[in-house]
Amino acid sequence: MNDTDAPQNPSDSGSPRRERRAARSRRKKGGAIAAGVLVLALGAYAAVDAYDLVPGLPGVLTTEPQVEVQTVPTPQARAQQVPAPASAVDDSAPVPTQIPKEIDTVLKESKIKGFGLEVRDGLSDDVLYAKNETKPRTPASVTKVLTAAASLSAIGGETRLETTTDFDADTNTLTLTGGGDVLLSAGVSDPGSVNGHGGLRTLAEDTAAALKDENITEVALDLDTSRYVGEDFDSGWERVDIAKGVITSIQPIMVDTAYIGSKQAEWRGRSEHPAEDAFTIFERELKKTGITVTEAAAEPESEDSKELARVESATISEIVEYALVHSDNVVAEMLGNEVAIAQGKEGSLDNGPDAVLEALGESVDLGRTHLVDTSGLSYDNRIAPHDLTTVLQASVVADDSLAGLISYFPVGGLTGTLHDRFGDEKNASGVVHAKTGTLSTVTSLAGGVLDAEGRYLVFSIQIDDVDKDKILEARKTADDIVTALANCGCR
Repeated sequence: MNDTDAPQNPSDSGSPRRERRAARSRRKKGGAIAAGVLVLALGAYAAVDAYDLVPGLPGVLTTEPQVEVQTVPTPQARAQQVPAPASAVDDSAPVPTQIPKEIDTVLKESKIKGFGLEVRDGLSDDVLYAKNETKPRTPASVTKVLTAAASLSAIGGETRLETTTDFDADTNTLTLTGGGDVLLSAGVSDPGSVNGHGGLRTLAEDTAAALKDENITEVALDLDTSRYVGEDFDSGWERVDIAKGVITSIQPIMVDTAYIGSKQAEWRGRSEHPAEDAFTIFERELKKTGITVTEAAAEPESEDSKELARVESATISEIVEYALVHSDNVVAEMLGNEVAIAQGKEGSLDNGPDAVLEALGESVDLGRTHLVDTSGLSYDNRIAPHDLTTVLQASVVADDSLAGLISYFPVGGLTGTLHDRFGDEKNASGVVHAKTGTLSTVTSLAGGVLDAEGRYLVFSIQIDDVDKDKILEARKTADDIVTALANCGCR
């Protein structure tokens, strides 16, 4: 299937009826609660950092050549407390002065050349090491660091996304309205989960109860996906990657980010029509409650349409963490759309990248950065190591939602795409918090680490244009650099 065969949006996003719904749904914001420092249960992480996670995928993933790396278990969604990175607010620990010597030793021993990297003191923002730090490079999934930071800053960490049902008595039409939650479950809402915090069965049951209170047992059923506009699949992505579980059409309502097939499988594909699938599930659950469902007529919505029920997502902070730990491209692209909406733009794949940069540009200089998507799938994205560490250091000293950014990254030797890295390193295991990025010719790592004497450091390490047969060696070199930082008592 080529790009012109993309699944059609089941709603007419250009109609006045859809526009009114979109405006109404954007005004509705859920109740806020403080977001804790959470990561997901140990050994239960995945989704698609492109090549990081799915070595068994058939054929090409985004470009040749394909890379074979270790897979990560299919994502599960139960939240669990794990240690957060140490705070850098205590300035009593000594600043390491011999970091250049330590890093240069690693680079000298490596056969990989062409690294761009920067290390900064987390509190003072002093640059402790820099090499080709201002050259923009293909970042792969490290792009999600910027998307996450913009989401926390622009949307707000305590915000929740809402999936609602609205009833128009004049046309007897019930409308399921997508509010951006791509982590719905088909069943009951689970407040202890991120993926499945809101459930379509719960929404259907609550909707049916409200209808029956009005003595209504038969409705026409409609779907509104007008929250997002424009093309729902980027022209730079490969449609074959849908079946490989890498990405899907970005629509404002999905169940389990559109994954299909057994959760026990090593890797799963995604549906090509996630909103329609969610609509079908909701219709089935509504019928189970005793409500008769008919097809909606193409009639304009009256001004008297009212909300009957809603389910809410986990907080944006928790969703950001899910996107980073799982390196989930679908969630990252959804967040890009939501950043655009928060910035007063229409939610779209076209607006998301610019909105992310605008949201961050209010506080940090990202003049060298160029984004064409918000997940990192595109080879046309460009980020310089210096720009990444600028965002990371800003999060260390932040006093708002952005302050949690690094704590949401995978943890070395424990979680997500770092579950099998740094495990044998005494000072790095459980201490390194970093976002990985891997494409067939790209490896990158950005995050924070507490050194051996208690100083918190932030770093960004990037290499692109690496030969396929050297990609794992390049990744090892990046790990060796971070391990050197963790071991550093180097004054």
